[in-house]
This record gives sequence, structure tokens and C-alpha cells, in this order.
Amino acid sequence: MRAKRLSLSSAIVLLAMTLLVAGCSAPEDFEVRQVSISNLASLGTDQTELGVDLVLYNPNGYAVQVQDSRLGLWLSEDSVGMLRFSSEEAIPKRSEASVHLEATLNSERMARLLSRHAFEYLVQGAPIRVEGWVKGKAGWFQQTIEVLHEERIRFLE
Repeated sequence: MRAKRLSLSSAIVLLAMTLLVAGCSAPEDFEVRQVSISNLASLGTDQTELGVDLVLYNPNGYAVQVQDSRLGLWLSEDSVGMLRFSSEEAIPKRSEASVHLEATLNSERMARLLSRHAFEYLVQGAPIRVEGWVKGKAGWFQQTIEVLHEERIRFLE
């Protein structure tokens, strides 16, 4: 039996199809592994500005370069502020990375919610939701991904 050889054009078509199929697969969500407050830039009666450090795990087979973001922050069902990635954060493929976010919080709304639900938040944790979008680049591809992350952050362990 004679083995068939692929022509150069057939090999290029096969390679292009493989890349197309691989590129069309939906990216997996990043996993938030750790959250910490890194600095308090300003504390005011109207707004508070602080830095938040996240440890993210990228399960995808490609590194992602963050270019822009707009993320809203909710405590319970009330909007309490905005989060923005620092410029040009990079998350390597299939690994963890520490990234920095700048948070601007509505101080008055946060104080009202914390005082109203203090016992609940201490015992059960505070229900946090982050919702918005992040624009990133992986190689030559650029994409805007919708973000919806919810969890209860416990203050007491």
C-alpha cells in the first residue's frame, strides 16, 4: 500500500482549519483564588479609593493582556462602586497571576449597607457581585468579555 503525501496547499488548509477551530472555542472563565486590599488611597464621606489585589488562575492555553475594563461592584443588590484593572495587566497561560485593580466606592452607600446588615455580613459573609466587561488581547486576537462574578466574602473564619 502506498502512503499518500499531503501537498503544501493541503497542509496549509489543514493548519488553517485547526487554528480556526481552536480559536473559535469559548475561553474558560478565570478563577479568582485570592482577594486582598493592598492600599487605601483616600477615605472620604463621598467616596473611598483603594487598591485591590487579586490572584487569578488562567485555565486557557494562551496568555491574556488586559487592555481596558469597566466593572461595577454591588453589595447585596445595591451598586456601591466601580473597579478598573491597572493598565496592561498580563495573565500568563495555565497559571496564576497577581493583578491589581483600582476601586472607587460610594462611602455613604457602603456605610448604610454595612450598618444595616452588620450581623448578617459577619456571620454569613457579605454578598458581593462584580459585573461588567474586560477587553483583552491574546496574541493577535482582541476580545471584550462580559464578567459576572458573585460570592460571599466572609470576614470571620
